Amino acid sequence: MPAPSDTNDPLAAYQQARAPLPDTYQRWHLYGAGLENVGRDGEPESVPLERPAADQILVRHDACGICYSDIKIITLGANHPRLVGRDLARDPVVMGHEVALTVIEAGTNHRNTFEPGQRFIVQADIYYGGMNLAYGYALRGGMSQYGLIGPEVLEGDDGCYLLPLKDETGYAEAALVEPWACVEAAYHWTEQREPARADRRATFAAGRFTGVPLDTEARIGGDEKVDAISFDSAPSSEVFEAACAHLATSGVAFLNSPPEGLVRIDVGRVHYDGHLYVGPKPNGRSEIKGGGTAWFIGAAGPMGQMHVQRALSLPHPPARLITTDRNPQRIAALREHCGPLARTRGVELIQYNVKEDGPPDFARIAPQGFDDIVVLVPDVSAIEDAFPRLAEGGVLNIFAGLARGTMAILEIGLVATRNVRIVGTSGSSIHDMTTTRDLLESGRLQTGASLAAIGGMEAFRDGLAGVRDGRFPGKTVIFPHIANLPLTALTDLAPIRPNVYAKLLDGTTWTKAAEDELLREGLRAS
Repeated sequence: MPAPSDTNDPLAAYQQARAPLPDTYQRWHLYGAGLENVGRDGEPESVPLERPAADQILVRHDACGICYSDIKIITLGANHPRLVGRDLARDPVVMGHEVALTVIEAGTNHRNTFEPGQRFIVQADIYYGGMNLAYGYALRGGMSQYGLIGPEVLEGDDGCYLLPLKDETGYAEAALVEPWACVEAAYHWTEQREPARADRRATFAAGRFTGVPLDTEARIGGDEKVDAISFDSAPSSEVFEAACAHLATSGVAFLNSPPEGLVRIDVGRVHYDGHLYVGPKPNGRSEIKGGGTAWFIGAAGPMGQMHVQRALSLPHPPARLITTDRNPQRIAALREHCGPLARTRGVELIQYNVKEDGPPDFARIAPQGFDDIVVLVPDVSAIEDAFPRLAEGGVLNIFAGLARGTMAILEIGLVATRNVRIVGTSGSSIHDMTTTRDLLESGRLQTGASLAAIGGMEAFRDGLAGVRDGRFPGKTVIFPHIANLPLTALTDLAPIRPNVYAKLLDGTTWTKAAEDELLREGLRAS
């Protein structure tokens, strides 16, 4: 907690949680699918401020990032997989899972653990009693000036889902730890070689299955799931596809004898359920290959730029990094943002605008194929085009989520004959969040460098539209306690917040000094 101060500076009072509490506060609700159902008449709503019960803490949301996952919520509404069965008209969602917050008051059961002024970030993927109760989905999220946090977060299945921050860490850069942790998690997958339970493994040999869930004939029936299927003789594409439909979460298909030709692969389950296709030889490389050739598809969007920045910052970065995108403004922003770092690290950064210039000259830039391909757009055709371009031992990483049941037509036999992998991850763990926070607070990762636009509380709905429409090349962060700040690109701040703009790095990059100035001005005005 910040040291006590006698100053009348509103920022100091804010940081120390000394400011008087209001009777009401502002909160955004989602009442159904569609941007028109965000708020009432396009505005946040005023709700009474409740004090914490014995097993709760009252927190103030200081900064909240907008994620493309939020766009999925407003697109699907009650049909979103995390919200199925919920009557949003009666029980609306409060979105926002990329959150930095401050403790304001602790209930009696937590006064020895939490005190006013302590700062945290939230590991949003919360499990309580085996149920997933994600922050900003089932639980009210950060697009709210205040919130009550209870046992689900404080005493969850993995312990407390709040991770402490240093007092000097900026609010926006802390909120951006969550998306950065998802990027970090994408490179921590591990190759599973044997199923967790031997009795949940099936084997296909000599045209027949053996094992508990699958018929002894070359056909599949029932709803039984297995941890692994071993193909010891070549199945037909129909048998292979039907068998793989029985893979459980984190299930593995061992392709000792692969199917011939093209088969349909559920790439949604590769991303969300961790399905893995493994050949006879191990290939557990999860990190970008140092000195190799990498291709990032959809690299100029907010998350893509984070992946590129991370790859260039590795102790052993790739020698050549090809980035493709379709948006010329974003491509220019990526060049400006990451070009100097690439030159410093000695990485050949090659950019293609595939909309205007067509596809890269693959025969010239990667004659042996790519060691790593990262797909950052939810596009089946991109996956289908990329997979056969992997080099021996290459890895195709599906970062952008496609719905379960999304089938890509792939020559999956390359897993065995070329020892390639197709992998995917979803979200992040507490470990990923902790690692990313530590990188930020040690100065080894500048999460704020990915920030492109900011806004006050009233700008949340506009921020959703901006993220949906790809308006900005980087992340958007809302400051719930700043009023009268429209959604604004950092580069456009000079006319409306000249003192804040003056504290940006090179007029483009967010800094803690810029945030302090923004809060001083905004808190004083309010």
